[in-house]
Amino acid sequence: MALRKIHNTYYVYYRDVDGKLKTRSLKTTDATLARRLHDDYILQLQAKKGRAVIMRDFPELKPPPELPKTATGEHQRGGMKIADMLECALSKRVLGKTHLEVWKRFADRIGVKYADQVTPDIAQAYLQKYYSTGNGKTYNNQKSILNTIFRCCLVEAKLSESPFRPIVNKRVTHVDSHRNLTLAEFDKLIAAASLDVKVMAMLSRWTAQRLETCAGITPAMLDWDRKVIVVSPGKTRRFHKWVCCPIMPELEAFLNGLGINKFPPSVSIVKSCGYLNNRAFSVKFSRLLDKLGIHDTKDGKASFHSLRGTAITWFKEHGIKGEELRQITGHESDEVEDIYARDIASVSRIAKSFSE
Repeated sequence: MALRKIHNTYYVYYRDVDGKLKTRSLKTTDATLARRLHDDYILQLQAKKGRAVIMRDFPELKPPPELPKTATGEHQRGGMKIADMLECALSKRVLGKTHLEVWKRFADRIGVKYADQVTPDIAQAYLQKYYSTGNGKTYNNQKSILNTIFRCCLVEAKLSESPFRPIVNKRVTHVDSHRNLTLAEFDKLIAAASLDVKVMAMLSRWTAQRLETCAGITPAMLDWDRKVIVVSPGKTRRFHKWVCCPIMPELEAFLNGLGINKFPPSVSIVKSCGYLNNRAFSVKFSRLLDKLGIHDTKDGKASFHSLRGTAITWFKEHGIKGEELRQITGHESDEVEDIYARDIASVSRIAKSFSE
């Protein structure tokens, strides 16, 4: 940078930030003032060049990504369509048939197109409109399923939380309790039942499993050498829970009498005996109980689920308790190796002890 006097006027010569040589008039003929203006200009230019170096070496940071937003009822760009959420959820976890049915009804009924349009108010109004009747269990179950699918899609839908999360579960009231069937009632039932009912009743009576689990037992699940059945219960299948049931002598004799060795290995035993579906069977079983005079009492409701209570009570009365009973009624671990290492051996001993 230099100071020059041209035609009695002082000029400053300098090289700018872009590297080009430039000239600027100081508009004065006073040497002292020109020197002071020159020094001030040097300071300004040095500061300007310093800022340029900083901007070059330390470029401005990009603004952080937008934080997830809560549902506002107004669709914002970048969200996700409700119609696409089920496929997204299925890519992240296993969902059951009930999940698919519940979500399809929700997508058809909710009345909005995008996930961020579903506010907690809208979500609660939906549950109240369609599931507010009854004892509260259906309301809570529907809420749980919908909340699960929303939680699977929070990132894609750009939401901070599911609109169903703030909704409080209803207090469950008027829950049916099931009484045990007596052994005399069970014998009466077996004598009058059709083949599919006999098979289902015998499976439940001697394995202590629920209706949907008994309906899914296939010949391939029966290990005759160790006298056990390893099965994934229908109610907890999505949690990868397993149970190991003993093949008791009474059940073994009954199944052999059916000629089970000739049944298709991968088809459920009851399907080979004329079984239709769970709902039709429940109606058929209830009508049979009424016909036989096996009714509800003050102790609880008489139903197919009563056989599970009968079986558990029988096992307890015959010395099977604690961990062994939990292995039969509902396993605690989802590790198959753990089942084969520990449970099958102990349950096998139970079955063989009753066969002696």
